[in-house]
Amino acid sequence: MSTENSPPSADSDLQFGLAVRARRAQLAITLDQLAQASGVTSGALSRVERGLLSVSLRNAMAIARGLGCELSDLVQSPAPAQITRAGEHARFVHEDTGIVRLALARPLPGLELLHYAVPPGQTSSHFAPHRPGTREVFYVETGSLRVFTGADSVLLQAGDSAQLAMDTEHHFANEGRGVAHFILLVAAPAHGG
Repeated sequence: MSTENSPPSADSDLQFGLAVRARRAQLAITLDQLAQASGVTSGALSRVERGLLSVSLRNAMAIARGLGCELSDLVQSPAPAQITRAGEHARFVHEDTGIVRLALARPLPGLELLHYAVPPGQTSSHFAPHRPGTREVFYVETGSLRVFTGADSVLLQAGDSAQLAMDTEHHFANEGRGVAHFILLVAAPAHGG
């Protein structure tokens, strides 16, 4: 569907609506819950999310407050492509263990993509619990990795992935004979969530 003939305000309404819907989905709340938190009716919110209703500044601010974010978080245009070339990623090496962590991307607040290389027999530091609702997604590229969450643990082999709640103390260890390489996605609920 072409938007060449759409008035600029219609495009803005749709972008705002999609941002509201995405934030609401991120928080896993219903339209009724957002209506309760913002004071804007669920019917109006439904039309806003579909780009069918322009909102006043006062209602837009109320919706943002109800979503626990700033209005600017909902109206900013998407950033242009961000590219980090090989060798430019922030690289951290733990002196005692030789564990290497590369910070690959931080596309949104609360969302971080990391790559780890863990030498055989090495264990990470113990990480403090994250905020409730935080999930970590592990994908093991090579080797094996044991992930400890509180009193529980799971052993992952090359090609395995796991999505784990990380609202308890946690750490990981390479119990194998080769270097374990894995990708970690940390997804924390946005502030105010």
